[in-house]
Amino acid sequence: MVKLTADMKADIQKVRVLPLATASNDKTPNVIPIGIAEIDDSCAEDDYIHVMNNFFLKTISNIKENPKVALYIWSPDTAGCIQIKGEVTEIMCKGNVYDDMTGRVSAMKPGLPMKEIIRIKITEIFNCKSGKDAGQKIV
Repeated sequence: MVKLTADMKADIQKVRVLPLATASNDKTPNVIPIGIAEIDDSCAEDDYIHVMNNFFLKTISNIKENPKVALYIWSPDTAGCIQIKGEVTEIMCKGNVYDDMTGRVSAMKPGLPMKEIIRIKITEIFNCKSGKDAGQKIV
């Protein structure tokens, strides 16, 4: 069971661009900037992050080969610095979650291609802030 704290949620909402790391089966890494991501904390056991696929090329290929991903959460405005590890549990191109998220994004950014919503189950959270706890697992 992995749940984000209120401070972590606030920090995620403050970051304008989230680096998303993936790797192919042959272990070739890939990192892209994510501008559209939302927290889904509606599940009692685990939290999820929904990421909008607008322009994924290598990223979606990597996710289909290897669903493990990582997100880095930090900006000058955040209280902390965390790394979120997760697993893509679903790639949505229809349904209520897809319709809701794409509807809101389309209203803000007309013409943006909205191919899929990537549902990431948060599996681990690590501290990235410098100091004695750097790199330590939080959850």
